[in-house]
Amino acid sequence: MQNSLVLLCLSILSTQVLAYSDVDKGAARSRCWTSGNGRAAQWWPEGEQITRGKFFYECRRGQLEPLGCLSNQEEKVPLGSTFQQDGYEFVCQLGNDGYIEFGYSACVAAEGRTYQKGETWTDAKNTYYYRCREDGRVVKTTIEGCIAHDKQRRVPLGQTDDFNGYTYKCQQKTTGVVQMCSVGCIHEGTRYTVGQQYKDGDYVFYCKLQGGKCTKQCIGCVDANGQNLYDGQRYKRDGTTYQCEIRPGKRSHRAVGCNIVENGRDINKVIGCRWYEQNPDWKVEKTCEADGANKTKVTTVGCIYKYKGFDRIFLEPGKYTIWNLPKQKESSVGLACRKTADGAEMLIFDVAEMERNTNGLVYDLPRGK
Repeated sequence: MQNSLVLLCLSILSTQVLAYSDVDKGAARSRCWTSGNGRAAQWWPEGEQITRGKFFYECRRGQLEPLGCLSNQEEKVPLGSTFQQDGYEFVCQLGNDGYIEFGYSACVAAEGRTYQKGETWTDAKNTYYYRCREDGRVVKTTIEGCIAHDKQRRVPLGQTDDFNGYTYKCQQKTTGVVQMCSVGCIHEGTRYTVGQQYKDGDYVFYCKLQGGKCTKQCIGCVDANGQNLYDGQRYKRDGTTYQCEIRPGKRSHRAVGCNIVENGRDINKVIGCRWYEQNPDWKVEKTCEADGANKTKVTTVGCIYKYKGFDRIFLEPGKYTIWNLPKQKESSVGLACRKTADGAEMLIFDVAEMERNTNGLVYDLPRGK
């Protein structure tokens, strides 16, 4: 009897041990062994959500079941859903290898609007434009070019556009800024690069880069023969000597003198200058004067009678006089300054022939020079 009771107790104990062993094995099969949620590897119970990197899972029947992705703000995005970050639209998906991944689906502009592959859009200030490009397995937002100054046309990177007398090039600087940069000037339909010269009427210009912008800078004049002159150089035209003057905000061909021929040579006489055309017994005094706004003329001041090597009597053109010779009683000479095509000439005559030599002239008292 006692032996039978011992056997019964052992049988019950064995059954309980077997029952507990089956329960432990089932529980182990439903748990997941992995690291996650910032912890080292451990057992996770059925149904527990576990975050690993940028993805989160759920422990199901001893396996990690992928549920979705995490955004930069740690927001959970379920599988198959899209979200925006870093200027792109992503889809949380399973890759061909069965692992969860981020898939690029579109580009996102600054205001949040999405653009598909190949689509373009402009920045908020309408100064340049983007394109959403396919780049392997991803999409990439690239700056494609600039908006022209008229805000109507697009200019691809590296290409030029003409606007309001100047040429601009769409360039990306080392800082990454993309803009239309001034690279040249346009005159009467012809393009000129920085440093090139061109003529515009009576003046010479060159295309100058100043403060990052091209300007048309006047640097000289064009003379009567079409030759280039620069500040301070002179030329003659129609008897007038002109000087090229270039000043900030001002330019001119300024009349500065008279051009005459003297002893077979071209001579310039500045305005106000006086000179003489010599003869044995007389000479003619001339001067260079301004004639109107921007012209000069040679004016004959008068005739000068020379007596024994000295200047004695001065007469204006169109006048005559009778002069008593010094230290010679009752001895006189008639003098007349007659106008000619190129100035004047002096007539020295006997007083007995005064009527014939003074016709049309006005008498003037003798006066010295």
